[in-house]
Formats: sequence, C-alpha cells, structure tokens
Amino acid sequence: MKETYRVPRGDGAHWDNIPRAELKETGWLEPAGVKAWMQLCHDGENLYVRLEAQENPIRATLTGTLDQVCNDSCLEVFFAPLEEDARYFNFEWNPLKSLNLGFGGTRPTRVRQIVKKMDELFCPQSWQEENTWGITFRIPAEFVGRYFPGFTYSGTCCANVYKCGDETEHPHYLAWSPVTSDKPDFHRRGDFGTLVFE
Repeated sequence: MKETYRVPRGDGAHWDNIPRAELKETGWLEPAGVKAWMQLCHDGENLYVRLEAQENPIRATLTGTLDQVCNDSCLEVFFAPLEEDARYFNFEWNPLKSLNLGFGGTRPTRVRQIVKKMDELFCPQSWQEENTWGITFRIPAEFVGRYFPGFTYSGTCCANVYKCGDETEHPHYLAWSPVTSDKPDFHRRGDFGTLVFE
C-alpha cells in the first residue's frame, strides 16, 4: 500500500515539530542494521527536506560531478511534481554533499542535470557523527517551474524516499513507500507515495 505524508508549513530551520517518517520498506536485501528517516516541510516557495541515516560504517568517498553517489552511503528523494505527468527528479546525496540529479520519465528519457551554483540553489547541509549522518536541502518552486511552468507547492505531488549504499560494507535498500519490483529498482514511478501540502 502506497504511503502518504502530509507536508506541513515550515521554514527548513526548525525540525522538532515536523513529522518524522521512517524508511521501513527493506526491499530486496535485509537492512543489516541500517535505518533511515525523512522529514519534509514547505513555505510555499521551497520544499525543505531533512534526511537522516544510521549505519556502520559510513562510506563517503565520491566528490566528482558525474560520480555515482549511490555507491557511497546515499540518501535519495525522487520527486514527481505533477501526479498526471510521468516525469520526475531524482536527488541523490552522499555525506559529502555530492549530488546526482536526474530528470525525465522512463529510463531512456532520463537526463543527468548539471546545476550551476548548486550550493546556492539547493542549500545542502550535511552532518556526520560516528554511526549517523544526514543532509538537509531545499527544492525551490522556481527551480521546479523551469521544467513545469506555473508549478506551486499546493495540493498533492508524488514522491519516494530511499536509502542505499551499493558499495558499502553492508549493501542495503530502504524505501519510504513500498517498491513492487523483483530486483533492485528505485525508478518505479508507479510506486511513489503521495505528498499532501498543507
């Protein structure tokens, strides 16, 4: 059954009162002690995202623009702004704030997006402790509007949130909304859950 998350109003700086959802779907491998959580809020102009993971050890090695950060410890948000449109963004982050950003519909149409002034646009902030790491970032409505003219954070959107680490000591796959695939595949637009913007 697909998940639903009500996205409250917030400023992206205060998370204590923002609902926390666990990525409980283990998919194709047992999580090997890995856990992850998500929090979302918005102010009408930005969607603010806070992702956190517990894992040991944490793998953080990739810094290149075109690196496959899913090989490191990785937290991901796949975001489809319009329910009736098959196209979506995938934001994939490692603990070093390295970003793999893709956009499109089905795999043959997806294109890696190279964003100038990424730090200024998405404002990523990461942290790392002994067995815990996380990242916060924003997705401006103005950025989404370049692909979906007139877009606003209102009504509903579709999304899924993931935790993986293909080349970590303990490979794993976690998801917020269940993924119906026999083999590892996060690019399952039909399995995205629903975000309801308050």
